[in-house]
Amino acid sequence: MKEKENNIKIAQRLYQEFENRNINGILQLLSSEVEWGEPENPYNPAGGTRIGHDGFLEWIKIGQNAEEILILEPKKWLSDDDSIAIYGYMKCKAKNTGKIYESDFVHIIIIDDGKIVKFQEFFDTYIAGEAFR
Repeated sequence: MKEKENNIKIAQRLYQEFENRNINGILQLLSSEVEWGEPENPYNPAGGTRIGHDGFLEWIKIGQNAEEILILEPKKWLSDDDSIAIYGYMKCKAKNTGKIYESDFVHIIIIDDGKIVKFQEFFDTYIAGEAFR
């Protein structure tokens, strides 16, 4: 049970560091070989999977240039020994079009030895892609 609680604390800290826009704090939580991904979409510039700290930093830079996160609200946390699923709601604005999109999301986080080794995001890629078009 303690491992599950610790994993949730790591994930909660990740969201806190995102809210604080503390990139160095996020990097401290990530394995040097982290796999960071969101679904591919030809209109979403941040789609795809990136590897390692450099890949994560590339994702952050693309995201900062492409969209503004208006709301990122985790609602439900589910955990087992090495993974967490977070269900939540997000609202974002595509900077190139000014269009706003909203979606529920599920984030899957895999933790090994106290570090995030995989982060996978699932959300409505259709409405996000339409916002960027």
